[in-house]
Amino acid sequence: MSKDNDLIVEATTAPRSKPAADAPTRPGGVLTDHAYSMRWSKRRSWQGTVIADRDALPSVRPTSSALNHGQAVFDDLAAYRMTDGSVSVYRPDSHIKRLNNGARRMALPQLDFDRVWLAIRRLVDLDEAWIPAQPGSALLLHSVLAGNGSSLEVAPAEECLFTIVASPLTRPAPSDVPVRAMVVDDYVRAWPGGTGDINAVGNYGPGLVPREIAANYDYHHVLWVGGDPERTVQQVGAMNAFFVIDGVLTTPSLDGTVRPGIIRDSIIKLSRDAGTVVVERPVPLAEVLQGISDGRITECFGTGTVEGVVSINGLGYRGEEYRLPGSVAVASHLREVLGGLHRGEVIDRFGWMRRLTEVSTVHA
Repeated sequence: MSKDNDLIVEATTAPRSKPAADAPTRPGGVLTDHAYSMRWSKRRSWQGTVIADRDALPSVRPTSSALNHGQAVFDDLAAYRMTDGSVSVYRPDSHIKRLNNGARRMALPQLDFDRVWLAIRRLVDLDEAWIPAQPGSALLLHSVLAGNGSSLEVAPAEECLFTIVASPLTRPAPSDVPVRAMVVDDYVRAWPGGTGDINAVGNYGPGLVPREIAANYDYHHVLWVGGDPERTVQQVGAMNAFFVIDGVLTTPSLDGTVRPGIIRDSIIKLSRDAGTVVVERPVPLAEVLQGISDGRITECFGTGTVEGVVSINGLGYRGEEYRLPGSVAVASHLREVLGGLHRGEVIDRFGWMRRLTEVSTVHA
């Protein structure tokens, strides 16, 4: 056992077998040996910061506000092995900032970045051997901030639990992922003024039935559109949506119903830095369908920390299939640029890759 400031690190005495080198892994399908947790209360603030065997991770109570009222948020970070052998985490500052924004909306306490960054560094250092060797692979760091407590009262939690578990993530080659999305009528993901722009745990359960409906028609994702008269596009599954419309890279604006993805923000910044025009605006479903039909839309793709950059080759709506022409040039280029950043082969102009050896805070 070691102690770093108030962080206690207890290495497991029963390490587990790692997946085979060529075995594909689902996000969260396999967990590494260790996990991180810390507790919060109104009386004592944050305490009990521990990295230990993942099976020793504390759990929320049956009376917790997370289980009973959905008072919980989460975020997924990713650590990558670079070509020089070092390990870096992609934009941890931005992820914790986004998590804190969600916590504020859900009446949860704020996280101190330096405290969490120290925990991430120690956790990844312990389990970095779990990072798959395949290009594009990563160690997924799933963080959850959950309201806890002994009362069933509908009120801000007086106790909270913050946890991080790690999972090896192997992405298949882009050519192996033919992605199609479908609009499922009668289901709406988010409304203005709600929580569609944060990673609230309650946002995802209601999406399971629409996803099953889409899967029954052989679609991989739901193309989420709003309940407004124009039915503006919000997301593709859990991913942010991008379209190439009349040669212009276009993405739905952050109107309170769209999740502010870290990869979305990265794509916009990288594209504008390279001189590409990027437009953030409402994108009505009718414009998307007509644009595919008349050739104005030449490409569509989704982005996310877990998924990366995923090309979309077909959209389904009310029994009709709208097929895109097959161009993946923009998505492929952006996927390569992001991959180059993750491997340390592309100049990191924005300082997004944070090596485990870095201590100082870099604000998002």
